[in-house]
Amino acid sequence: MVWSSLGKMKKILLAMLFATVSNVGHAESELDDLLKYAGIVDADYVYTDTKLAAEFFRLSTNQYAQSLPMNINSYIQIESAMMTPHFGNFEAIYTVPFDATERKAVIQELSSMEALQIACIDYYIPNDFMLANNYTLVYSYSDQDYRPLAKVTMNIDSCYEALNQ
Repeated sequence: MVWSSLGKMKKILLAMLFATVSNVGHAESELDDLLKYAGIVDADYVYTDTKLAAEFFRLSTNQYAQSLPMNINSYIQIESAMMTPHFGNFEAIYTVPFDATERKAVIQELSSMEALQIACIDYYIPNDFMLANNYTLVYSYSDQDYRPLAKVTMNIDSCYEALNQ
């Protein structure tokens, strides 16, 4: 049963992965639908088999990694991504240089409550499987010289707190 599900899952991934994952979290309910179709989550989006979920996210991470680095816009590039059944981390780098004032402003903006609110609304809340499985999603930002700028961490608690400000 697990092996036939894995084969089915690989075919699904090849056909649909970039439509759901390549937008770095913009998958909304398409990823939920894919997880349901593959039998990885139940009707409430709770994992039915964590080993199958781990294999799904391993395949997703490997497939996604083949497209990296990926430009998100004219100044941010995704350098790496890792997803597991309960955790996802996307490493982003700003490709434009900052002076000290600009760097401080970017850090302040990324660390703001508004940035967390937007991230929760755009990337976390639309994915029911994240809510149902206490998923943590982290976007780590660095400057052009790979110096850390900020991390935006989304989970049930951080999003609830941010959205109730």
